[in-house]
Amino acid sequence: MRAAPWRPSNNASPVSNSVSPHPASAGGTRRPVACRRRNGPGSKCGKFPPIGFSMASPPGLKNPKRQRAPDMPSILFINRVYPPSHGATGEMLRDIAESLAGRGWDVSILCTGEAGEPKSVKRGGVFIHRAGAALSRRSVILRAASYSLMIPWLLARALLLRRTDLVVTMTDPPMLAVLGPMIGFFKRNKVVHWAQDLYPEVAEEIGVLPKGSPLIGLLRSVSTLALKRCDAVVSIGRCMTSRLVQRGVSYARIFNIPNWAPAVTPIDRKNNPFRREHGLEGDFVVVYSGNMGLAHDFDAILKAAESLRGRHIVFLMIGDGPRRAEIERSVATLGLSNMRFLPSQSAAKLSESLSAGDAHLVTMRPNLCGLVVPSKVYGVLAAGRPCLFIGPADSEAARLITEQDAGVVIDPARPADLAGILLDWAADPVAHAAACRRARIAGASTTRQNAAVDFEEMLHSLLR
Repeated sequence: MRAAPWRPSNNASPVSNSVSPHPASAGGTRRPVACRRRNGPGSKCGKFPPIGFSMASPPGLKNPKRQRAPDMPSILFINRVYPPSHGATGEMLRDIAESLAGRGWDVSILCTGEAGEPKSVKRGGVFIHRAGAALSRRSVILRAASYSLMIPWLLARALLLRRTDLVVTMTDPPMLAVLGPMIGFFKRNKVVHWAQDLYPEVAEEIGVLPKGSPLIGLLRSVSTLALKRCDAVVSIGRCMTSRLVQRGVSYARIFNIPNWAPAVTPIDRKNNPFRREHGLEGDFVVVYSGNMGLAHDFDAILKAAESLRGRHIVFLMIGDGPRRAEIERSVATLGLSNMRFLPSQSAAKLSESLSAGDAHLVTMRPNLCGLVVPSKVYGVLAAGRPCLFIGPADSEAARLITEQDAGVVIDPARPADLAGILLDWAADPVAHAAACRRARIAGASTTRQNAAVDFEEMLHSLLR
């Protein structure tokens, strides 16, 4: 059976849990909720049907009418993006929202919209309301202005919607956590913040905002106050939980629910059309797939690639991001013919592109430990490929890889270690195949179904 989600022990922090309506269990490991295993012996959830995801998409309805049973729990999620708009947080939100709708919840989404998208529609059993606030990407200043205007705009729209039992905010746009307590004050709902990143620390550490400035201090105070006033905070990693406790959030209110992989089917390297299409047959392929952003460190990858020239080991960089042009310039300067670049791939090609790699690279700057959790790790493991994580050893990604023996954690200051493990795997197919099997087993332990079960149990515990 799947182990219960990790919860910090009572000794993990000096913060008192006296404010929690659900004191820690006698074992001191986590706060009890309705159940932690689905339909198992003694489960209180046995009366509910097995969880599932509604894949149907009914035709869009203009201002859809609600027919809500009086005892049906209702919930409003707020996030900048929701499919069909692109964004990783929107994809995860859809998984949880459609799961809850399939379980009988009355689920609404409040998000921003793009041209041509209906203002109000029902899709996958979920009522979607789009506020219509666009995000400018033309400059950092315009993006910051868009984020600043988006929050009051979403607040105004949320207050016009009917009251729900719960409100859940995410972290796109940054500082969205402040909305939940404000809505809760006016509408008396239970408030949850689902933290994918911690702001303003992320903006400070990647250099978007000046480190230690009065603005950072103000934003941190406002954010911390909002988090303390939430009835629950969902953390996506143990390292993030520690950061939240340091912020002063009661650990009795923190639920650790890791992210999960998109739907990925492993494809054998010999039968993968993606490898044939891009001339990768006969090479040991090391893939970096995803955003090449400010939170990621690429120095170790470049140095390893430089040391492995002429070894039939190809580094394939798939994706875009603010640092891609910089990396391409470095590759040209160093003359690295063993490093190639491809644009982001469509969801239809995700299984092929992830399975095209014999191993995958995931990086994170050490100063961001606990502020972000690189969710691309889950997709890599679901594809059955070992993960080479270049980043802090105490991060959630590193701990998952180490505990499940699903790859190797590499010190960013030791690029020779990265080159060494790639040479070993390329020379020993048996050892590499074993690493792939362990990765696949690890990927099966973090699924969207498991996360949905834990999420629903957490919500029920708040409504009791």
